[in-house]
Amino acid sequence: MAKPDHTAAAHAAASIPTNPLSRPYWTRAEASPDEHDAATLAGLAIAIHALARVLTNSEAFRDQHANSQSDTLNPGCNPLDAPTTEGLFAALYFLSEQTEQLSQPPLPAPPHPGDLPY
Repeated sequence: MAKPDHTAAAHAAASIPTNPLSRPYWTRAEASPDEHDAATLAGLAIAIHALARVLTNSEAFRDQHANSQSDTLNPGCNPLDAPTTEGLFAALYFLSEQTEQLSQPPLPAPPHPGDLPY
């Protein structure tokens, strides 16, 4: 009878999502260690655009429904309730904040007190 081998090292690059509805995304799963930051930025950009599209569709539905244009509604549009809308705006805010931080160049190391300027 075969015994499982538990001595194999775990993949450090394959992080386990903490959100039960999420999964590792291809931009990071297929990235080399040197491409990790760029892959993360790509994933953040995809997420930001997807959330923006959902919010835009929801607002378009509300505008068309409010103007009695229900016959022109796009089938992809649906209204979101207020808590969901606010949650998506919060997600956009924090995703954008993370994107800004990740896209900034690293700060130069501060000079050591013993270093002499050239």
